[in-house]
Amino acid sequence: MNPVIARSILEKRRLRFSYHGRTRLVEPQCYGIGAKGTELLRAHQIEGGAQREPLFDVAKMQDLVLLDEVFTRAGPNYMRNDSAMKLIFCQL
Repeated sequence: MNPVIARSILEKRRLRFSYHGRTRLVEPQCYGIGAKGTELLRAHQIEGGAQREPLFDVAKMQDLVLLDEVFTRAGPNYMRNDSAMKLIFCQL
């Protein structure tokens, strides 16, 4: 489990990282293990891609930075207990 990602959800702080060669700015929503055993992060994406609520493979994230920027609520499509995850470490 990545403590930076967990902290970002608990403190409602934005994350910045590189993913597939693009810098992403996200508001993390849910973090856990997917059906294939992969660590996943569901996030509301602010910058870096067209998809608003993508799932990110944590192993493919690079240069992860916890920002001092906070957010107040989950993204518009967020649902607790994300069905893409068989085990949830933390969530909003």
